[in-house]
Amino acid sequence: MCDAIILLLGCVVHFPSVAQCAEVGCGIQQLANSAAFSHCVGAIDGCHIRIKAPHGPHGQDYINQKLFHSVQLQAICDSTGKFLDVFVSYPGSVHDTRVLRNSPVFVSGCYPPHGYFLVGNGGCPCLSAPVTPHHSIPGAMTA
Repeated sequence: MCDAIILLLGCVVHFPSVAQCAEVGCGIQQLANSAAFSHCVGAIDGCHIRIKAPHGPHGQDYINQKLFHSVQLQAICDSTGKFLDVFVSYPGSVHDTRVLRNSPVFVSGCYPPHGYFLVGNGGCPCLSAPVTPHHSIPGAMTA
């Protein structure tokens, strides 16, 4: 089953082409009701996936700040909620910033293309690329 999922993953979860980025930006601009988001091509965030307590000496590494065992999932979505990227690799005790800085999308700098940006929560560092927290964008709406 896992092999079948891995084979299909690239067909379903992938970044838009550079030509499609303008369309994604337009969708996010409409969602945000702000022209400040016209070059935004995704939102990045993380969540904890609950797991059974692992056996062994490193089991405590999987206890997150809410005191349950988990692994970190980092995902990037477009304006329709479609997953563009997923990264699962770190135990629950690891901070979102560390997960981001070690994720393939960050390390390789493969997304977003030049002139576009991603938005993220306060766990994302304020960078010109590849991720920009939403509160640092001029004219951005805050929740």
